[in-house]
Amino acid sequence: MSKEDYRDKIEEHRQSFEDEQKEQQSLSRVSRMNKNGNKDKKPKNSKRKTPLMTILFVIFILIPLTILIYFWKFYEPGKTIEQAEKESAEQVVELDTSEASATDKDKNKDKDDQADKKAQEQSQKDADKLAAEQKAAEEAKKAQDAKNADAAKKAEEAKKAEEARIAQQQADAKRKAEEARKAEEAKQNAKASTHTVKASENLYRIALNHYGDGSEATLAKIRAANGMSSNTVMVGQVIKLP
Repeated sequence: MSKEDYRDKIEEHRQSFEDEQKEQQSLSRVSRMNKNGNKDKKPKNSKRKTPLMTILFVIFILIPLTILIYFWKFYEPGKTIEQAEKESAEQVVELDTSEASATDKDKNKDKDDQADKKAQEQSQKDADKLAAEQKAAEEAKKAQDAKNADAAKKAEEAKKAEEARIAQQQADAKRKAEEARKAEEAKQNAKASTHTVKASENLYRIALNHYGDGSEATLAKIRAANGMSSNTVMVGQVIKLP
């Protein structure tokens, strides 16, 4: 309640009190007239505006209490009424400002809550997106690893196949070489010439004339071809020269 309201209230009580005093004075005059010989004349019934208990309540309780509240809340020594009214108005403005600030705080809190909620939702979306990307990367890595393993397996199989092919080629070449050697030996054996031993010839001279080598190895080859056990030959003997 402002100071102006308090003043209006006090002025209203004062006016009521003055009306009550005027009414009491009127009643007192009527009483005096009755005492002076107008006993037979009945006084007019006048309606009281305010009951007695209300008047007493206003006089002894409400007015002192109002004054006490005024001095306690608003009165400061050395201040004029205009200054008190100005301060009261400033207090009302401050109260309105504080209420507006509280309202603004509530609005800002709601905005902050909405912003936090949106931020949490965005964070959850980002986390889900990151999880999906990680899962896709893991699946791609697994697929690549499987592909690499398959390629390595195929490469190993190709390597083994190549090694087997080379080994087979080498075996075939060796076999063909052996067959060629045997064929050559058979051919040489088929082409082996004969010699008839003449006078003054021995096995050493025969080997030296035909092979240009009279070593023991050459002699052994001639002996083996003819089934001889020694180097002794006779004139007119036909011997094979492998």
